[in-house]
Amino acid sequence: MVRLITLGRLQLLRDGPPSEPIHLQPKRLALLAFLALEAGDGCQQRDRLLALFWPGSGGVRARRCLRQALFHLRNELGDGVILNRGRDGVALAPDRLWCDAVALEHALRERRPREALGLYAGDFLPGLFLDDGGAELDVWVERTRRHLRDNVVAGAWELIEEQSRQQPTISTLELARWARSLSPDDEQGLRRHMELLARAGDPAGALSAYSQFSKRLRQEYEAEPSPQSLALARALKHGRLLSEPWRSVRERSGAAEGALASPQNRRWQSAITWARAKWLALVATALAAGLALAGPPARTALPSVDGRLVLAEFSNHTRDSLLGIAVTQAVRAELSKIAQVDLASARRVGPPYPADPMQPGRILVLVTGDVTALGAGFTVSAKLVSADSGRLLAVVQEDAADSNFLLPTVKRLSQRLRGDVLQSLGPAAETPSLKRRIVGWLAKSSPANGRAPAGAQR
Repeated sequence: MVRLITLGRLQLLRDGPPSEPIHLQPKRLALLAFLALEAGDGCQQRDRLLALFWPGSGGVRARRCLRQALFHLRNELGDGVILNRGRDGVALAPDRLWCDAVALEHALRERRPREALGLYAGDFLPGLFLDDGGAELDVWVERTRRHLRDNVVAGAWELIEEQSRQQPTISTLELARWARSLSPDDEQGLRRHMELLARAGDPAGALSAYSQFSKRLRQEYEAEPSPQSLALARALKHGRLLSEPWRSVRERSGAAEGALASPQNRRWQSAITWARAKWLALVATALAAGLALAGPPARTALPSVDGRLVLAEFSNHTRDSLLGIAVTQAVRAELSKIAQVDLASARRVGPPYPADPMQPGRILVLVTGDVTALGAGFTVSAKLVSADSGRLLAVVQEDAADSNFLLPTVKRLSQRLRGDVLQSLGPAAETPSLKRRIVGWLAKSSPANGRAPAGAQR
């Protein structure tokens, strides 16, 4: 049996007394990790692997690189681990290779959270950088990293719930702190932690956790905690401690506000319930007005770009019809700090983009994006594309666990987009040394070469 470690570090070990490390190139280890998570009992097509791991190589060279990588993996792992499926399929025999990320997912699926938490030693594929990998591979790594982290956090809270039906113990409180450190923007996790601290007889600690979260939210995202969190903090501040046994999330979700409030405060709790139902609409309205995230454009605070950007309305794949418009306006407000931004229909955006003779400045970049439902939350993604050649400059994606995180999520996405635009087109590109590097980069990423630009490998 061979063991592939992907959490906290990237390492391949051959079982034995003692375990013997197998030294392979990072790209080959990453390829093995992809097959372990995505192929398993099924298979992956070679074209998919080529697009992920060798996007800048020509078809013949890329296929030769894939054959060499599979040859080296088979040579180290032995026969029967990496399998061919038909002419173009590649599969992995799950009974011949153990992967910690796969074992973690199995443990969580089978409701063994303690075992899963023991397997989680850190982020998936930490520090992985492949200089000739594509943006799609970066997106897959980041999506898998967040998926595993979110599932571990959910498993931690499941275990905390089991352990806290009576008085919370010190180990339970430490586990709650650990879960929150993995997901510091999780406001539901904040409220759970506050409840645990209050029931453990530490309401001051609960209020301190709320204060630290509020301060961080204002400093990093220019946002405020949700009405539910504010109501809980006020209840604790006025001495209304939680005395009921720990209940399941399903039980608490329908009665949390009533359990925290006194009879004299039910009018306030009714207002909170109404605000919870309307929160997403209010957020979307504020974003659409361009006020929640960016305020008025301030071009003097940041370097500017000599040219124009064209922003397509974000495609909306959720049930809330306002979200696409709201996110578009928020992104426009942030990008307007560095350049003139023109709005266009998504159907009109595509390189080469025709210039409008009535508008000053050359069109440099096209920005397109999507808002997609992700469980109870959202995924917001965007692409920067050269208006002239259609080259992909960057891919940015951010996830929101629920509507409470929509503002900070769009804020982060907008700021990352702004940074990518400045990195690709900003004034620093005019310095001689960087200019020579850009000329060389353009030569390497010519249509004949087909390489994706460095800005896409985030």
